[in-house]
Order: sequence, then C-alpha cells, then structure tokens
Amino acid sequence: MKLSSENMTSEVSTLNDLAKLTSYSLMDSLNRDPDATVNGEDHSPRQVFSGHYVPVKPTPIENPVYVTHSKTFFDELGFADSLATSEDFIRLFSGDLTYVPEPIRQVGWASGYALSIYGTEYTQQCPFQTGNGYGDGRAISILEAVIKGQRWEMQLKGGGRTPYCRGADGRAVLRSSIREFLAQEHMHALGVPTSRSLSLYASTTERVRRPWYSEGSTAAEPNIIINEPVAISTRVAPPLFGWVNLSYLLVVL
Repeated sequence: MKLSSENMTSEVSTLNDLAKLTSYSLMDSLNRDPDATVNGEDHSPRQVFSGHYVPVKPTPIENPVYVTHSKTFFDELGFADSLATSEDFIRLFSGDLTYVPEPIRQVGWASGYALSIYGTEYTQQCPFQTGNGYGDGRAISILEAVIKGQRWEMQLKGGGRTPYCRGADGRAVLRSSIREFLAQEHMHALGVPTSRSLSLYASTTERVRRPWYSEGSTAAEPNIIINEPVAISTRVAPPLFGWVNLSYLLVVL
C-alpha cells in the first residue's frame, strides 16, 4: 500500500490530527456478522454464527478522569503528551464515540475466536456449548489507523458488553487495568512481542462489584465482594497479529 504524506506526519497533537490518519481498509475488506445491528447496539450475549467481526458501540464509563498514558509509546507514535489529557481524546478512549471527528466511525467492533489446543476444538467454556459464543466479551476495537507507515488497531478493554459477553458487566476495574497496562509496556521493553498500552482512564463515579480478599486472608480463592472503580485501558497492536500476542500476555497475568 502506498502511504500518503499525511500518514507520515511527525506529531499528532489533536484528535483531528489523529482522524486524518484513520484508515479502515483492513476492516472494510472483512465481513461483518450478517445478524448484527447496523448501529452497534448489540450488547446481549448471543451466538455469532458467521462473519469476521460484530459491530458494537462501546458503553462509555461515567465521568472519566485521566490516570496515565505511555509516554514512550506516545513518542513512538508521534503523539504529543498533551493529547492524553485533552477532553475529546479522553472522551473517545473512555468509550464515547458520539462526537468523534470524521472519518473516525461512531461504531466499533468485537471479534470472535476459536479455542483449539493441539488441533482439538474446545467448547466447554462457551456459554452455548457450541463455540459460537467465544470472542471479545468486553474488548471493543474503535480505530484503525496508519501512523508513521505502520497500521495499528486500537482497542478498549472494559468498553462494555458485546455479544460475546458471558453475562457479566463488560467492565474492567482499575487495579487489573493498571496491572495490564504496566505488564504490556514492561514486556515490550524486554523485547517480548505484545500489544502496547496507550492510555488509561477511570471513572470517578461508576463502580462494580468484584471478588477480592479480606485483610490478612490466606485463602486460595477470593472470600469477599468489594466495590471497585471501573476503568478503560487502550491496547494497540497491528491488526490481527497483536491480539494473538495479547492472549499470551493474559496467560502471564
């Protein structure tokens, strides 16, 4: 693919700058689930029988606040650090695609996947026991862009329920989001192929219930339920390639 001079820009300081680098040529070459809604309002668990992806609109977190961003990765992408704390960037990467500048799209996408070990297909963990329910239950990609000659896919972790959700709330909590954010950047620094961490935002008001450990507990399993703040982290990788590496990362975590 021949890249235009716009794709080779040296700095992205506004969301409008990022919008100019948007390129959905890979997604437009794939097939969407024929049973999916056009507007992305598709948040209830269901079987997905065909298609490469399901259009899904993320569920924004309430009252998002900046937590951190990867200055190293921002520098590699040519992003100004100030972009991470700008209002429209925070809005987009905390799940609100309502006011994005064109040609950024207002609907994201979730992908399905199959579980096979040494050639044997496993369906036991599928909520329908068919394998048609395996996929990104709370991970929604929202952007495909060509930046400095490299194509990237940007995905929200904790962006709400998708059809692949097994019935949970589709959210990620702040503590686990911090762990994943740090692990990804650390693995990259060690030379281990993985997805990268772009940004991390948390809600000042929205909380969800999660199992945890009481103070001084030596139990092998969580023994209490606590309320935790929700968060959305953005992970970035070359399309199709990066999420395979991410699966390894999640095993490590």
